[in-house]
Amino acid sequence: MKKKIVLVIVTLIFMVSACSARTAPAEETNNTSPDGQVTNEGEPAEPSAQQTAEKSEDDRKSGFRIALVTDVSSVMDSGFNQAALQGIQTYSDGAGVFYSSYGTDDDTADDYKDTVLTAIQDNAELIVCVGPHFEQAVGDLQSEYSDIYFLLLDGVPKDSDGKEITIASNVHCITYREEEAGYLVGYMAVLEGYRQFGFIGGEQIPSVVRYENGYLQGIDDAAAFVENGDEIEVRCWYADTFLANKEIEEVSGTWYENGTEIIFACGGSIYESVLSAAGEGDGMLIGVDSDQSGISERFLTSATKGIDSSVVVALDEFFASGKKWSEKFAGEVVSYGAKEKCISLPVQGDAWRFQTATTNEYLQLLARLRAGEISIPISADDSSIKKDIIIIDEGSSNLHSQEEQDS
Repeated sequence: MKKKIVLVIVTLIFMVSACSARTAPAEETNNTSPDGQVTNEGEPAEPSAQQTAEKSEDDRKSGFRIALVTDVSSVMDSGFNQAALQGIQTYSDGAGVFYSSYGTDDDTADDYKDTVLTAIQDNAELIVCVGPHFEQAVGDLQSEYSDIYFLLLDGVPKDSDGKEITIASNVHCITYREEEAGYLVGYMAVLEGYRQFGFIGGEQIPSVVRYENGYLQGIDDAAAFVENGDEIEVRCWYADTFLANKEIEEVSGTWYENGTEIIFACGGSIYESVLSAAGEGDGMLIGVDSDQSGISERFLTSATKGIDSSVVVALDEFFASGKKWSEKFAGEVVSYGAKEKCISLPVQGDAWRFQTATTNEYLQLLARLRAGEISIPISADDSSIKKDIIIIDEGSSNLHSQEEQDS
């Protein structure tokens, strides 16, 4: 049985635009930062079990319904899942549509597919699938449920062998140029004075690898302009999970003890383990996907990619086109980056924690990214990475192989 949360939203005449949005179907009021990012006041809250139970069946089935389906991480993960939820909430508040949220119990292809099927059975008409874990589910179901619409974030439909397949017209996919966000945090951290870096990725999926590649390139490029740049070291390791665990805490703790100053915790809730170790070792972190400065003062900055605003843009397009994907979105993949104002670092209020690096230096760097003046390779093996820095590849976690041996 899949965990299910049902939320009912009242109608408010409010709309948001960002990431090259179009005109909303309702009266529009902008609520964006100067950088084009969607801003939200307050944090979304999950309803209690009692509130969910009190919702009537007739009410649940009334009106057009959007379903958000997420992986095994909590929807309130202070990262990707929560940012997608915020985007849906922002649009729903303005358009007066109903939405619900579904979490997956186990990290298997069958479970992800079952979660989507549960949403379909509950009369969802547009299903927002968060992350590449849903690529096979969408690939399997897009033709069978041709009257259901899908918005797939950070992935494209694939078959059971992991091969990309033709995207049906009822599917729209959004990807992001994470390498640009990784570049920004790496470059700015060097300007701030850091010389001993770490990167801990979750699973070795394309989006996380792009973050890593951009991070390495940004550190390397900045090293040429700072003192002792040739002494910079970066330790890289993949935990093979997006969930916090003791192994991640131990690895990051060892790094901090051995001189690592700051770790880019890239994926899901693994930041919880890194943060725990940082508290013991007086280390710092870099957040991912959304602004994570509110979690702890140990976050120097975050590599954000406008997930919430890109969801708003997609929903705006969907409803403006008559509750279907428009010709330019149907069966298409859209990639958002700095040029579309969907890649940035948080600069508002207490989120800007740089003491040496300046906002002017950051804005100049961001402007160069938007203008296409900076080339960032997708592959870390690309010869365009000069590798003036020392990169120490720690490999991947042996946690899963050990579990298999134990079983």
